[in-house]
Amino acid sequence: MRGDAASALSEYVEASPDSTGRDMLLHLMEKGNLLRLSGRYEEAIALLLRADRLSDMLRGVDAGEELAALLTSDESRTYRGADYESVMINYCLAVCYAALGDAENALVECRRVGEKLRAFNLRYGDSGSNRYADDAFIRYIMGVMFEADGNLDDALVAYRASYEVYGEDYARHYGLFPSEQLGMDLLRVSWLQGFESLHQEYTDEWPDLDWRSSGPSPERGELVVVVERGLIPHRVEASVEAYSENRVYRLAVPAIPSKDRLPPRYRRWSAVEVTAGAETVTAFLAEDLAGIARKNLEDQAGRAMLAAMARLAAKGALAEAGEELVEEMTGEEDGALSEGVGFVLSLFGAATERADLRSWLTLPAEIHVARIPLAPGSYSVTVASHGASFVAPGSVEILPGRIRMVFVRVGG
Repeated sequence: MRGDAASALSEYVEASPDSTGRDMLLHLMEKGNLLRLSGRYEEAIALLLRADRLSDMLRGVDAGEELAALLTSDESRTYRGADYESVMINYCLAVCYAALGDAENALVECRRVGEKLRAFNLRYGDSGSNRYADDAFIRYIMGVMFEADGNLDDALVAYRASYEVYGEDYARHYGLFPSEQLGMDLLRVSWLQGFESLHQEYTDEWPDLDWRSSGPSPERGELVVVVERGLIPHRVEASVEAYSENRVYRLAVPAIPSKDRLPPRYRRWSAVEVTAGAETVTAFLAEDLAGIARKNLEDQAGRAMLAAMARLAAKGALAEAGEELVEEMTGEEDGALSEGVGFVLSLFGAATERADLRSWLTLPAEIHVARIPLAPGSYSVTVASHGASFVAPGSVEILPGRIRMVFVRVGG
């Protein structure tokens, strides 16, 4: 993916928007992610840290922008990003730090996710309008990183949190349930930590799992491969137009096409298989970002529709006021000039009515995870899916008792 990402980065830089304007956050996220995918981790970190700080600063509301949006469209607002996009900034930072061997800062970024999610949930309160209340995948990656660092207490806490989010939110909203791999991780770490009752609880749920063969040991290491696949779906405009006497009305809101209308690179694909040496395992789907993006937009649909209707009313009132002003100036009621002004103003209102289609488009559609216990040695990693295979650059050194993480991007 590095060659493709480098080419995409070059094209993006040449055509990138003004990074000092209302799209600055989007510019930092897109360019930072392309740098990450190109393997330029230190440069990516610098931009993504700026994006993270800016995302925090933009959580409030600007009254001037709200007024401008009321008379034009939501595009006039500074881009603040969706909740899941804010979280993915920290994921991308964690990947960069992990790739540089900086486990401490990688875990700092994972913990930042918890802080952000708590802030989001406080903002929404008990309204029930936020289905993305926690991130099971990030919790799981935290567990892997803690375990790789030898901190089994925190690893168990993270795995349990991931299990709860998968079992509740992800199962209900995205059709993702706790995987057998997560079951083996919970069984292994709870046994290693001596939590007998907790270990028995998970044994009752997964009685047939061979958890003893999982994870690192004094005789073997473990390879954890995180596979980012596809592209997150882009937004499209859903609009309706109407004509009444000498007025033009238009209402537009963002939407994501239904799954059967998306190109293959945006859909959920077949299984992902990861091979290292003579070992091949099927990765489990850990994060459905395409589904999260769709549900996030659904959560915002009511607010987007109310905002669009408010704009429609404001633009209608503006056209009416313009017509009345001309009538007062000319002394004519229902004259051609006044009606023409009203029509032109309504036409302007319809022309400026556009849905806000901005989103972070270089994110993957989904993320899969594979864990492979291996004898010490050097291995190449191959990812296969949908009839195609991808060989990760370089080789991976596996050491006894250690976990080695590799991040791979395929299919977009």
